[in-house]
Amino acid sequence: MIRRLFRSSVATGATVTAIAAISTAFLGAVPAQASTHSNLFASVNLNGTLAHGNGVSGVTHIGTGQYEVTFSADVQQCAYVATTINAYSQALQVFTAGGHLSADGVYVETKNQGGGLTDGPFNLVVDCGLPGWSYAVVGYNANLVRSTPGATLTSLGAGRYDVTFPARIDSCAYLATVGDPGHGLVFSPGGVYTGSGSDPSTVYVETKNQGGGLSAGIPFHLAVICPAAARAKVAVVAANGRLARGSHRIWSFSEASGQYTLVTSRPVAACAAVATRGSADTAVPFDPATVEIVPGTARNAVGIQVRQLLFFGGTLASESFHAALVC
Repeated sequence: MIRRLFRSSVATGATVTAIAAISTAFLGAVPAQASTHSNLFASVNLNGTLAHGNGVSGVTHIGTGQYEVTFSADVQQCAYVATTINAYSQALQVFTAGGHLSADGVYVETKNQGGGLTDGPFNLVVDCGLPGWSYAVVGYNANLVRSTPGATLTSLGAGRYDVTFPARIDSCAYLATVGDPGHGLVFSPGGVYTGSGSDPSTVYVETKNQGGGLSAGIPFHLAVICPAAARAKVAVVAANGRLARGSHRIWSFSEASGQYTLVTSRPVAACAAVATRGSADTAVPFDPATVEIVPGTARNAVGIQVRQLLFFGGTLASESFHAALVC
């Protein structure tokens, strides 16, 4: 009954009431979170201060739209995925790279869709291949720079890739961010989109320019986060808000075009939510869009906002996506 309620595509007053009821029912049964654990993530405010995170030793606001998040471990061999938190009338985009200040850092840029550096809040998750996590970092020349051992890359043409892992990942969420594979900068903004590949071990990836056209030469970081990952919840959500797949005790719904809510069985205020426009199945993620995080309706909920690219008007749009809550 609960699952059917939260898979409905339109929120009502009864739905919001039910969210609060589920929050009250489950929160008391959730054990207190440990102060430290293995997941590496950060939620960073617009001014460069740390809102919350885990394994973070500091954040530096280098300049307008330029940040470095320093962790308590060397993260050079990992993948870095990030999502902006909505702060303006139009969505910002986020780009990642290896640390400019240390080997323990992740460099992050937030830009408007014209390519100009703009201060903006964001969530960052680092995937180093813990149990339930897989990753791949792909370079400018369609080359696999680093990955989970055994992963392979196939270029299918300009801006089209298959990333194949050594085990099934078809129950997982596929998060991706345009990012330099080393310690450089991504000068030309673009987007990256995910979907299921032709077999249960493969992720299909497209890279596109700001006009929505397939484009080669756009590097990206891919994080595959599965339901087995500790202290994480994943969801793959169809355009109508229905949950296509996801972790136990996670629900989704859409209250209006392009506006979605994920509900879990525990508080999420201390977690980092990341999301990527991607298809819920093997379909091509044809319509490009931006994805941002917005406040949820309860302590155990987070909002997702999907918009057309500014090139197409920037209006809210109902499109499928992949999401993860990392705690």
